[in-house]
Parts: sequence; structure tokens; C-alpha cells
Amino acid sequence: MHLTQPSFLLSSLLAGALSAAVPAPDAHSSPNPLFKRTNPTIDSNALSKRANPTIGEGIDTGNPQQGGRLQGTNPTNGAFAEAYELMSYATTTETDPVNSAVFAKYFNPGDKNTVMAIFARLLGGDDATGGAAAMANIKVTGGDVEEGDPAPAELEGYEDPDPTLILSEDAWVYPDRDTNANACSDFAESGMTQDMYLLASILVHEYVHWDWFLGSIHQGDIIDQTNGYGWEGARALNKDLAVYNADSYGWYATELFWAIICEQPNGYNAPGVERRESEASA
Repeated sequence: MHLTQPSFLLSSLLAGALSAAVPAPDAHSSPNPLFKRTNPTIDSNALSKRANPTIGEGIDTGNPQQGGRLQGTNPTNGAFAEAYELMSYATTTETDPVNSAVFAKYFNPGDKNTVMAIFARLLGGDDATGGAAAMANIKVTGGDVEEGDPAPAELEGYEDPDPTLILSEDAWVYPDRDTNANACSDFAESGMTQDMYLLASILVHEYVHWDWFLGSIHQGDIIDQTNGYGWEGARALNKDLAVYNADSYGWYATELFWAIICEQPNGYNAPGVERRESEASA
């Protein structure tokens, strides 16, 4: 979640209004002079290592149903590692047909360089699959988010070098990558479903809110656009706003991950669509 404070509202509205008239630049174009964000300055002593966010108050790493799920039991599992995995599936398959098919459901094709650059910076570089050193600046804590907000998490201090990522109790309801051993067969039967969204997907959503770290790429503000939550909202959202909508990133990375490991070359249709198509061809 990215709270829209009164002081933030004007800038977010400006970013949304101008996104259609002045498209956000991709990672290889000249910066948009109307926004002009600069690259973050990161402590050079920390650049040599990859990192996970830091665990803070309210997270019990000894509880396997809560904080223990963030770090996992080995370097390849746990929500921190799985969030990097979701993003790295996107960056390492950038030109694959399945990537293009899923990407087009959530973003304008012309924004792909921007999205890939955002994921690459969070991962630590163009060819990286772990976390950037700066990710250790994020402190993950347990707590409450704003009442009535549909998101189970919130990133506070998104314009700062050391933000706080709050996970509510509702976040722990979301599964891990390996929770459902029958995920591929279940999703083939159900079609697109909220059940695909992982605890790691929530982290991806919150990470992309970090404008201090990512703003020089997208030259705007990544917020929670109105009606942009969930896979249906993210797909239906005006594509000119998608690059500034956190759940578009979360759902793109999540659907692509499942599409690749479950061998669904076009991703997933809405529930029932595949069934109707098969019945029509029978």
C-alpha cells in the first residue's frame, strides 16, 4: 500500500494526469524534465553484497507461521527469496512470448523497459537474481494498516532511504510458493484466481512503492490507483496509469511466474474462459 497523504495528493494526481500526455520514460530514454528525479545515493560500503530487508518489531522469526516465513529454511525459499524470484522470472524472460503475453494484460508494451528496470534495480542489477544491497534499508515490522484499506501491508517513508514496510496479520493468510502442491492443476481448472497471489507478491507490491530508490526510473509516483487492486482491477486499469500502480507490478510478476512454471504460454484467462473454449471445440 502507498498512502495518499494530502501533501502527496497533488503530486500523484499530476503524475496520473500527465502520464497520458507525457509518457513516463523507459530506462534508456532521457529523463522527463517535468518530474526530474535523480538516482539515489547509496552507501558505497554496502554495494558489494546482496541483501534482504531488515526484520523489525512485531515480527517473530521463530514462528513458522509468521516471521519464519519471511526468511525461510534455505536461500531459495521464504517470502524474501520468493519475491526476488518473481521479479527475476520477469527480467530473465523479458523477450519470451509468454512474458509478452502476460505483460500486455497489465501494462502498455512501450513501458516494458521501465518495468524491467524497476525490477532490475530491486534485484541489484540487470543480470542479478538476488536483492540489491539497498534492500537492507527497508525495515519490515508487524502492525496495523489504515482501517478499511484492502491492502494487508503498507510502506511508510517511501520518499526516504530507510522506509518501513508494515505487514498486518492479514498478510500471513497469503500462501508461499510451495504451499499448494497441486497449484498448477488447480489453476488450470480454475483459471485466473486470487489464490495465485503470494506473501512474496505482497512484498513486490510494497517494494515498488519505494520512490526514493526507484523514482529516477519511472519519474513519477507509484501509488495504489483507484480500482487498481487485484488481478481484475489491475488488468482493467487504464494502461497509461499502470506503470504508476503497485498492484500492476505485483500481479504481472505473479501471473508470469505461474504461467512459466505451469507451462501456460498465454498466461491465464478469467475463470471459465478456458472451459468454454474447450467445450466449443469439442
